[in-house]
Amino acid sequence: MNIKDIAKLSGYGIGTVSRVLNNKPNVSSKAREEILKIAKEHNFIRNSNAQMLKQQGTSIAILVKGVSNILLSNILELIQKILLDSEYTTSVTVLDESENEAKAAYRVYYSKKPAGIIFLGGSPEYFKDDFDKIKVPCVLITSQGKNINSDYLSSVSTDDVAAAKKMTEYLISCGHKKIAVIGGQLSDNVVSISERRYKGFLSAMKKHHLSFDQEKYYHSSKYSFDGGMMAAEELLNKTNDFTAVFAMSDVQALGAIRYFVDKGYKVPEDISVSGFDGLPITQFTNPRLTTIKQISDRLAREGTKALLNSLVNGTVAVHKLIPFELVEGESVKKI
Repeated sequence: MNIKDIAKLSGYGIGTVSRVLNNKPNVSSKAREEILKIAKEHNFIRNSNAQMLKQQGTSIAILVKGVSNILLSNILELIQKILLDSEYTTSVTVLDESENEAKAAYRVYYSKKPAGIIFLGGSPEYFKDDFDKIKVPCVLITSQGKNINSDYLSSVSTDDVAAAKKMTEYLISCGHKKIAVIGGQLSDNVVSISERRYKGFLSAMKKHHLSFDQEKYYHSSKYSFDGGMMAAEELLNKTNDFTAVFAMSDVQALGAIRYFVDKGYKVPEDISVSGFDGLPITQFTNPRLTTIKQISDRLAREGTKALLNSLVNGTVAVHKLIPFELVEGESVKKI
C-alpha cells in the first residue's frame, strides 16, 4: 500500500493524499477523514526515511520575470493552485526585467536542485548560451522557446508578433496613421517579448505603407503603471501629433492614460490608447481599455501540464501557441 493506492481508493489526487498523510493544511475535513480512514484500514505506515528521500527533488522552481507584471502574477497564482493537487511543492524567485533568467535558473538549479523549472516571462535569446547546463524538465510560459533546440525546454505562449500586428491593424482600420508606441527596452542582441511585439507593429505599418520614426514615436519603459506614465510624458515632450498609442502591456496603457488625462487630454477623443494582456481590471476602467487578451488560465494550465508530463511520463518537449483575442473597449476612437 502506497500513496498512489490510497489516492485511487479514496478518489482524491496524490497531492491531497500526501498533504493529509503529512498533516499539511489546505485540505477539507471530509477529505482528511476519508483518506485517514482508508490508510488505517489498510495499515498504511508512513516511512519517514523514505519520505525524507522523496522530498529531495520534488520542488518545482518558478522564476518570474518582472517585479510588477500583473499578468505573470495572475498566471503564477493559477499555477500554484494547479500544483496543489500534485506531489510537488513550489519555490518562487522574482527577477528584474533586465536580469538574465537563464543564469538565475542555473543558480537555482545548482543550489536547490529542483525537479523542474517554470519560467514566467523572459527572453529566449538568453537560453542559447546559458541554458545547456540545466538538466531537468523546464517550461517557458508566455515566451516562445522553439528555437532553443533543447530536449528539456517546452514553451507555451501567445503569438506576440501576430497579436501586435492585429492590434496595429485595428488602430489603422480606425483611421490612425500617426501611432506612437510604448514598449520595453529594445536590444540588438536579445529577442525579447518587446522585440516580437514591435516586429508585429512594424509589419502592420509596412503592410499599410505607413512610415514610423522610432526615435520620435517609440519610448521604452518598464512594464508598470509608473513606466507607462513616464513614457507618455517623454512622448509628449517630443511631439503631440500622434493620434493613437499602442502600449505593449495593459499597465503601461493605463499609466499613459492617467498621464494624458492629468495633462488635459481626453481619451479617446484626443488620443486613443490600446493595451496588451487583457487584464480583468481593464474592463472596469473609464474608458474600458481596448486590448489584446491573453488567455491566462489556459497558458497556466497548458504550461503546467507540459512540465508535469515531462516529469511524470518522460514526454518530449512541446511548443504550443495559445489563441488570443482582440477586445474592443472604449479607449480607441474612429477618426
